[in-house]
Amino acid sequence: MDLVYDVVVVGGGVAGVSAAIAASRTGARVLLLEKDMSFGGVLTTALVNPMMTFHSSERQVIGGIGQEIIDRLVSMRGSYGHIDDPIGFVKSITPFDPEKMKSLLIEMLKEEGVDFLFNSLVLHVSREGDSITSITTVSTGEQNRVNAKVFIDSTGEGNFSIRAGAYYNIGDGSPSSCQPMTLVMRIGGVDREEIVSYVTRNRDDFVISEHTDLSYLGIAGFFSFMKRLDDYGIYFKRDRLLFFEVPYHPGQIFMNTTRYAGYANKSKELTEAQTNGSTDVWRFMDFLKKEIPGFEDSFLIQTGCHIGVRETTHIVGDYVLRTSDLIDRKTFDDTIAVGSYPIDIHLPGSAQLKTISIPYPGEYHIPMSSLIPKGLANVILAGRAISADHTAFSAVRTSPLATATGMAAGISAALAVKHRKLVRDVNIDLIQREIVEMGGIL
Repeated sequence: MDLVYDVVVVGGGVAGVSAAIAASRTGARVLLLEKDMSFGGVLTTALVNPMMTFHSSERQVIGGIGQEIIDRLVSMRGSYGHIDDPIGFVKSITPFDPEKMKSLLIEMLKEEGVDFLFNSLVLHVSREGDSITSITTVSTGEQNRVNAKVFIDSTGEGNFSIRAGAYYNIGDGSPSSCQPMTLVMRIGGVDREEIVSYVTRNRDDFVISEHTDLSYLGIAGFFSFMKRLDDYGIYFKRDRLLFFEVPYHPGQIFMNTTRYAGYANKSKELTEAQTNGSTDVWRFMDFLKKEIPGFEDSFLIQTGCHIGVRETTHIVGDYVLRTSDLIDRKTFDDTIAVGSYPIDIHLPGSAQLKTISIPYPGEYHIPMSSLIPKGLANVILAGRAISADHTAFSAVRTSPLATATGMAAGISAALAVKHRKLVRDVNIDLIQREIVEMGGIL
């Protein structure tokens, strides 16, 4: 079947959903393709929770469609909205119910008139010069040929752009340098009162904000217990437990602790990480029930549908965002979003976490030129796929910023179609004006 659209978005995480909505609002006919059977990406399929962070130390820096998603989740009791980070790592966190997010994202896409297909993988990319003319998608039992004027790559790894011939780097220069993967667990039967009591009496064993009252349970710690992991035959190494309460589900938490090294773009290494996570989970539950206060009667509800992947490939864009750009808080004439998550590197093969704070107020700018892959004329990057070096990527990979870069990508794509220009040639003042009108913050 032949399909014809103005803009095709590949990848239905929150970046892709934001891009599709923004492009449709700006007047384009849009198709969103997703390989899984739900939208939200790692937030819904890998259970990554909460979202971090919509705020710098000074102000809210993420608005627009990302904020619309949170507002609507709050109205349907799917989120508490933005709350102070009890760990003190960032200004705010935004816990949410992933099942309600799945439903909400579908509703928002339908309201905006976006066409979408689940279970769709890009099999082939056709090019004329530097422009993609069409793609061939494959799903169970069928293939489609899809034509579009502009394509948005929100695949996380930038795999669509790579298939189209984009330049890219791997990790910090090699597959072994990529940040490890995490299988997140949803656990019930947790005694929050016992945990709060233990934390209150043993604050030195935790990373905790001095101002938190633990009215919301976000815990990084139990450091003194973690050396006992080896006694349970557990594969992964980690120096702390990290978990957060599930909104409106008393006694339930998301446990984001496990770590498995590997290069997720190699199926054998991804399989090994998923296998180790899926078999480790019961030994880890045994450890929690026997060792950690408040987990004596806990039980596993589910693990993510797939292991959470932090890092694989980095697309080389017209501008590659560098670590120094974040630390020096460099400003750009073509800024399309503002981020505020610190540099946060999970070291492969290690229990440690390397963090670097951004100077006050902790803000940095994302240029439009880092959303355009070098050598391709009608492709725009969004979300984790934007162009950044290994260290800068560890800060810009988070979901709130993905909604902002996704919105900018969608606006830029629609304007390119509307004005019959290459994506590089769209007037940046016009893009920025549309971002602000849609609620974005620059």
